[in-house]
Amino acid sequence: MNLRHTSSALILAAAFLVAGAVGTVGADSDSEARPPAQSSGKQTESKLVEQPPAKTIEPWTITVGAPGWLAGVSGHTGFHGVNPYVNVGVGQILRHVNAIFSFAGEARTGRFGLLGDLLYLNGQASSGTSGLVSKVDLGLQQFLGEFFASYRVIEGPRGWLDLLAGFRYTYLGQQVGLQANNVEIDAASTQLVDQYAHQLATDGSDSRALIQQIIVGQLGALDGHNPPLPVGPIASNQKDKIADLVQQLIQSQEPELAAAIRTGAQARVNQLKAQLSNQIANSVTNQLNRSFSFYDDWADPVIGLRGRYNLSKAFYLTAESDVGGFGIGSDIAVQAYAALGCQITRNIFSEVGYRYLYDDFRDGNFLYQLSLHGAQVTVGLTF
Repeated sequence: MNLRHTSSALILAAAFLVAGAVGTVGADSDSEARPPAQSSGKQTESKLVEQPPAKTIEPWTITVGAPGWLAGVSGHTGFHGVNPYVNVGVGQILRHVNAIFSFAGEARTGRFGLLGDLLYLNGQASSGTSGLVSKVDLGLQQFLGEFFASYRVIEGPRGWLDLLAGFRYTYLGQQVGLQANNVEIDAASTQLVDQYAHQLATDGSDSRALIQQIIVGQLGALDGHNPPLPVGPIASNQKDKIADLVQQLIQSQEPELAAAIRTGAQARVNQLKAQLSNQIANSVTNQLNRSFSFYDDWADPVIGLRGRYNLSKAFYLTAESDVGGFGIGSDIAVQAYAALGCQITRNIFSEVGYRYLYDDFRDGNFLYQLSLHGAQVTVGLTF
């Protein structure tokens, strides 16, 4: 009885074991035939992660401004080695300005930007003089244009710092108009001939020294000292030309005048002296009643830095400095600017500062070694 029940239990247990094995094998077969659902989900997720992120386009920021640079000019400029010191204040320049225009602009996206500014000035002035020139008229046209590419190396809540690289273009036009002083020219010509005839009568003559003393010595207006506008002495070389011309006239009349003096023919001497004096006066007058002009332009490669430091939400400090030329255009050109700024509204700003620009440019017999310096007031708009 017990043996029969034990056999039945063993048979039943064996049946359960077989059924379990079959189920396990079937499950393994299904597992091999179909990938697990969890594995499929991981592959899908992996594919989504590998997709490149969407690119965002940095918006453009545009800034425009009107810088009012109240610049005076000082330094040396001239021609043919005649380079007087020039010192013209901003008030004097503004009194003689016909037209002036300035503009500044910048376009920026992300760390990169393009910026530039320009200044154009047109002026005229006249000044009375003494000597053989009664009046000098001056004309000046000057254009300064700058263009830079910038890269922002530092940016934070307190401010930023940019690297600059670009060029500066300078155009310069100058005119000088002379008006002869006829009364003084007639008197100087008569004095010159009288003294020269006296030297011939005493067996000693130095016409060149007399010309330098009596004629050239009264042409100081051609040297361009204390001009009302920063215009170089374009007509300075006329002094030597006038001296040579008068010398030629005297030498052409010297044999006949000397012969008349030796023979004591006073009437003939007076006639020759009057004739020579008139010739000299007419020649000098024609040389002085003239206008002279000069035009030049040059471009300088420039590198620099500019930055901004925020003092508060409304106020900030800004500065810029650059150097250029390197012998390509100018020998050297240096600029510096510093200002206190105010962000009046979200889009409107104003700056009050000081700008300095020194340019040392040489072209043949022309020297331009001037500094432009003065306060600058800027109002601008950002959008």
